[in-house]
Amino acid sequence: MKKFKLITLLGIRPDYIRMFKVIDLLDKSDVDHILVHSGQHYDPELFGNFLKELEIRKPDIDFGIGLTLKEKGISNHAYQVSLLNEKVFDLIEKEKPDAIMYLGDTNTVLSSITVARCGVPIIHLEAGGRSFDWRMPEEKNRIVIDGLADAMYSYLERYKELLLTRGIESFRVKVIGNIIVDAIEGFASKIDKSKILEELKIEEREFIVVTLHREENIADKNILENKISDIIKLGEEKKLPVVFPIMPRTEMALRNFGLENVLNSDYLIKTKPLGFFDFSKLERTARLIVTDSGTVQEDGLIFGTPCVVARRATERPETIWAGATILEGIEGKDKLYNKIKEGFELKIDWDRTILNPEGGSPSQRVFDDLVEKIENNYFKKSRNLEMIRDDWRVKQAYNL
Repeated sequence: MKKFKLITLLGIRPDYIRMFKVIDLLDKSDVDHILVHSGQHYDPELFGNFLKELEIRKPDIDFGIGLTLKEKGISNHAYQVSLLNEKVFDLIEKEKPDAIMYLGDTNTVLSSITVARCGVPIIHLEAGGRSFDWRMPEEKNRIVIDGLADAMYSYLERYKELLLTRGIESFRVKVIGNIIVDAIEGFASKIDKSKILEELKIEEREFIVVTLHREENIADKNILENKISDIIKLGEEKKLPVVFPIMPRTEMALRNFGLENVLNSDYLIKTKPLGFFDFSKLERTARLIVTDSGTVQEDGLIFGTPCVVARRATERPETIWAGATILEGIEGKDKLYNKIKEGFELKIDWDRTILNPEGGSPSQRVFDDLVEKIENNYFKKSRNLEMIRDDWRVKQAYNL
């Protein structure tokens, strides 16, 4: 393989779950691979324990962005992004990478602006996903990085089509299937061994598991109160325990709004954030999932657990197409309450292959394609005007 220095820049714990196999393949190859953690969340202890649990190697470099912001008493997202871009500029100056690879739609991907301005090729995994909800910060992040990336890996053909409608040249996009499939399969035996059901004293298919952390759900007092109340109300009516691992930002919102009393129910089981294996075991064995997480939607489809998405829109519509998910949407009063009731009626007969239609390993496809691109000098050729002119839409636009 040709000499090639690749930086993989990730921001949050779920990124490492999805990328664990890609990281491993790159580390074992001839690629000069540098793993960098932006640390955009303040969770050094949680992050260290997380890596140890999953047996994922430590990053070579940790920006510690979240820790810096905490020390300065700043929670502003714009300041976070500016600090990230400064760190990435210094990283590029020092390492002189041939390309930088990102996953997903966190604030970390906005550092791709600096990468592009420095002339370094950008690789984006999870390209093309859209919720079409402009209120979501993540939606803006997706559009920015997909507009800058030299090479993109989309989970599904539909995502590629969305990119093409935005003027992205077709040669830049490859459909590889959803890499979360590799994570679930790779960690299946450890998920099986989790004792979380025994620890919480709950029975398989006799509980609801909940996650709420999105800004649209926790930034407004009435919305947060109503959603949690609706979920608990259904648990009480169905006489099913509601397991609610509460993320730090959600707990802070409850405290700041004075809503701790909304959690007072004999049917609510409040826990700290759980490890990947314990939470996956809950997802796999729950009667119903209620979430605002895109990843948890996918997990529900894979595990065979019906899911209600507590959001107006989702960037994972394939889980709805498959019949595994109901979206809260925007219509009517008590909409989440009513949608959860519908969720209990979902039949578990959906096509679980929709996330990876071709079968096999999506992570392996990413790695194989990257190697091919390196060998064929793609990252230089893709910026060649002659290659761009060969795209049929460019020919059409310029009457070539």
